Amino acid sequence: MQKLNERGTHNMPNTLNITAAGNTYNPCLIVLKDKGYELYADCSENDTTVWYAKKPGLRLSGFSPPELLGIVILAETFGDDWNQQEPNVIREIPRC
Repeated sequence: MQKLNERGTHNMPNTLNITAAGNTYNPCLIVLKDKGYELYADCSENDTTVWYAKKPGLRLSGFSPPELLGIVILAETFGDDWNQQEPNVIREIPRC
């Protein structure tokens, strides 16, 4: 595994590196809009925002636009059979 540099990131020249953060919200919403989703957000009493993407027969939600985009990809890829547990990839990935 590659060591982290002084900024706490990996040195990977010529590699696009995007991390989910506030500056990714609008690009994610652009992608969702371009995919034809109706977008809206709902704020609850405890200041939690839930983001929604709607199409006929689909109502998907997430707590951030990057999370919502991931849920949309999951729904588009697997449809009603979205809850895939095998292979168990999460066990294959080394974590701290």
